[in-house]
Amino acid sequence: MWRPLSRGRTPDHRRRTTALAALAALAAATLATAAPAAAAPEPAPDGIVSVTPVTEVYASGQKVAAVVVEYAAAVDPADVTPAAFVVEDSTYDFRFSAGLEELDDLAPRTITRAYTNDAVGRLPAGTSTPGRYVVLELDPTDPGGNTVIRSTCPRLCFEKINTDLRTQVTQVADLHAADGTLLTTADPTPVRVTAPAVDPVVDGYVSDVYDHEGHALPYSYRLPAGYDPARTYPLVVALHGYGSGYDGENPRVNLAVDAMVTAWGLPAWTGVDEDVIVLAPQNERVGNPLEADAMTALVRSFVADHAVDADRVYAATFSWGSTLAWAAMAQDPTLFDAALIVSGFAVSEEQAAAIAAQPVPVYLTHGTSDPVLPPTFSTTSRDLLRAAYVAAGMDEATAADTVRHVEYADDAFVVPDHHAATMPTYSDPAILQWVLAQRRAPAPSPVLGVTAVTEVGSFGQQVTQVVLEYGADVDASGLTPADFRVEDSGYNFRFAGIETLPDLVDRAVASVWTTDDPARLLTDDRPEAPGRFVVLDLVDSPVGGWTVIVSRCPTFLCSVRVNPDQLTQVTQLGDVTGTDGALVAAADPTRAHRLTGDPLDREVDRFVLDTFASSTGDVRYAYRLPDGYDPSRTYPLVVALPGHGMGYDGQNVGVQLASDMLAVAWNQESWTGTDEGVIVLAPQNERLGKAIEGAQTVELVEAFLAQHAVDRDRVYATSVSYGSQLMWEMFSERPDLFAGGLLTGGFPGDEDEFARIAAGEVPMWITHGTNDHLLPVARARASYEALVAAYEDRGLDAARVAELVRWTEYGDDAFGLPDFHLAAAPTLEDPATLQWLLAQDRDPDVPTEPGTPGGTDGGTDGGTGGTDGTAGSGTAGTGAPGASGALAVTGPAPLAALLALALAATGLGTVLVRRRVRASREG
Repeated sequence: MWRPLSRGRTPDHRRRTTALAALAALAAATLATAAPAAAAPEPAPDGIVSVTPVTEVYASGQKVAAVVVEYAAAVDPADVTPAAFVVEDSTYDFRFSAGLEELDDLAPRTITRAYTNDAVGRLPAGTSTPGRYVVLELDPTDPGGNTVIRSTCPRLCFEKINTDLRTQVTQVADLHAADGTLLTTADPTPVRVTAPAVDPVVDGYVSDVYDHEGHALPYSYRLPAGYDPARTYPLVVALHGYGSGYDGENPRVNLAVDAMVTAWGLPAWTGVDEDVIVLAPQNERVGNPLEADAMTALVRSFVADHAVDADRVYAATFSWGSTLAWAAMAQDPTLFDAALIVSGFAVSEEQAAAIAAQPVPVYLTHGTSDPVLPPTFSTTSRDLLRAAYVAAGMDEATAADTVRHVEYADDAFVVPDHHAATMPTYSDPAILQWVLAQRRAPAPSPVLGVTAVTEVGSFGQQVTQVVLEYGADVDASGLTPADFRVEDSGYNFRFAGIETLPDLVDRAVASVWTTDDPARLLTDDRPEAPGRFVVLDLVDSPVGGWTVIVSRCPTFLCSVRVNPDQLTQVTQLGDVTGTDGALVAAADPTRAHRLTGDPLDREVDRFVLDTFASSTGDVRYAYRLPDGYDPSRTYPLVVALPGHGMGYDGQNVGVQLASDMLAVAWNQESWTGTDEGVIVLAPQNERLGKAIEGAQTVELVEAFLAQHAVDRDRVYATSVSYGSQLMWEMFSERPDLFAGGLLTGGFPGDEDEFARIAAGEVPMWITHGTNDHLLPVARARASYEALVAAYEDRGLDAARVAELVRWTEYGDDAFGLPDFHLAAAPTLEDPATLQWLLAQDRDPDVPTEPGTPGGTDGGTDGGTGGTDGTAGSGTAGTGAPGASGALAVTGPAPLAALLALALAATGLGTVLVRRRVRASREG
């Protein structure tokens, strides 16, 4: 279903004039072909029989979404095209039009699809079914076709659904019947709608009147398709704004004025495939407490008469409707289990205190430029409720999470009615999902806990197992993968926009077994044992379960972080029995269990997070000591330098451990091919430029060496993307410190760096993807060749140069996923590459030349330009969107230009910083 609706307020008169001119020309041509003394030819015997509008409720209200034109016989689909018809409609909009006289101002509508059908209605596929009905689907962004108009205006105006729509159709081409005979000729005369509008969703609502102590309260409700009174459903009570109140001639307008009522029953809006009952009272605006009391009585009566989950009754309000919710919740805080208050009035301090007796989760939304009710109304409600909840014993963090608030800027509204924050609110499924997730008293669950087990692979961290905790030891012999359904987000920051994060996919379960302690998963591959923890092994697949998401996007490049709210969920489809044969948990295919605790990761959890105070600022870092670390012996040290997106942004500490294998591979024999223990140091720089951060990292390494049992002749560095900047810098400034480097998918070095590295004879293996879409392979290849030349200039023979500098270029087929910038993936997947690095041993007899300023430092830093795929990844040259879809706009070529600009802009700073660092070291 199409939802966003953006348009201008001025009708497109030029397009209307063009359409009418075409009609006039058609009429003139018809007259011109007639015999001079004879009358115009008789029209075909069968013309338009009827015209029926089909409406739909969009974010800004109901409008004509299609027109169904009926003929006397089945129509040949080959004749049915958008060009064969002209549809016009009123441009009146009750939100902006001055008066009802504007109803007669017509403008053309854009026909998006035209096809035949055998009934009045649209077809999902939009392709023809044989029949006598022609369906003309219309572009909802057109200015015309709104069905809601002003009603009576005793003081403030009411709205109503227009029963006299101006929609009209003109057939501008001949139509043939399905048997090939002429059915009807073109006719320049427009035909107005002849039948009442059809709305498949709104028409599904039943309307009735509830009597409350002599006060009649109209209301409408909708039960889910396949409603089963033997089960229970959540209930949403939609409380409309002032103008939708009943005035005697506007029944059911609250169903059409915006999406607040209809959205709850449609998964396309809620984002979840859950059946919901919707109740929509239409109050008469007689004031509180009568209105609130009548509404409360209606809700209680409705809940008693229908299969409603008594712990999931929600209020959804707009504007005036908030006054009913505040009054009702203050009188009985148990009435609603959550409330969504949109563009509402402020709660009073007394009401907030009363509601705090049974704190109701509340989500407040408002437009910054609301011209009717200022946004301070919502911020006041937020502050009063949070303070009342804290006073009632809730901690401040929980109160802030229980009372949520968002304020929308003008650009969030699809039409410029900034009071109607229902538009951006109901266009965000996450808000509706939050409401539906609230429950006053969570039903007791036999599943006591759900824990994800993650593992870092070539392209990042992914959920690979799920552990379910039960209240008794489970008999695993009767369980199969078919007894459980695991779902997770299909989002991957390398290839998709963050808006796809809520989209869940199925994860196949490979095997099911039990253990007595999930912590054993951190040390054993399969600690199978009798116990109350059920372990679900998931099938290895690149689809679903990735934990790294976009964090912040201060520039055209984004940072990433580990998702603090992983969407993994499990549904138990079969019964779980205990070892004693008793039922431990009955199957419940309607309930998905979300994660309840922190994930387990065998490698990542072994790292320690810390902060180092360098001479120029703090550096966050992580480190891992080998299993069985013995300070009386020494170990090689690998310094892992991550890409740009893994840089610290204030909320993503430690993400460099999860984004790829750069840090975690070195203590896994399956990756290194050796069981040697390795110390790993993984700084998380802040992207301040390579000269500053290179010096900071050197300080960190030297301090780390002083505190840990490191073999100082075996200190290595490895890098992804931006991290190469630091490697070039550190190896050229301190070749005496490092025994070798593995540089993957990196930036180019400069001539001064090549000369100084060659003087220190630091072995380097450079790898790159042939179709790297962010950093061209040609620059990396040129750096390799320049480094070779620097060694040759020093007189080293070819064999020795080949030992010191290696180059590998990977074709697309070497990448398990199509992020061809992440050359670290195929590089680290080859144990021979890791073994080569660990075999390097610094020769203390090789001369070094520290502190020799000069060279050609300029234009190579790129402190703000490094990337690692977080701004977008995909097949080379396509500009496939990545984190937040940035490259969908930027594209590879402009991005490369921006990176080059960043390189040039920071070069001078690099020269100055380097010289200060060198002078300080020499002094």
